Amino acid sequence: MIKLTDEQQKAYDRFIKARNRVGIVRTSKQYPYVPLKDVLRTVDQDQLGHPLFEMNEEWLEYKEASLAWWKVEPAFRHEERMRMSRGDYGIEDSWEDR
Repeated sequence: MIKLTDEQQKAYDRFIKARNRVGIVRTSKQYPYVPLKDVLRTVDQDQLGHPLFEMNEEWLEYKEASLAWWKVEPAFRHEERMRMSRGDYGIEDSWEDR
């Protein structure tokens, strides 16, 4: 188990809750479908001259929560994350393959 500071734990919990809510990963609890876009729909109002936008609050919360978590994420998680650019996956997933 990773030891996190209080600030990191709050950011991580918020991120996980938002991630599960929008359905990025499968969980045992089922939520209604959330489209992965900022605006759900536009509403055209007569006499207004421009449309009104209905914002997708769940998706916007996920984006804010993920940015907040990545700001306080422990450095070793970033450094130890596997990357193809460093060759962490070997030749199995090489960009050289056609």
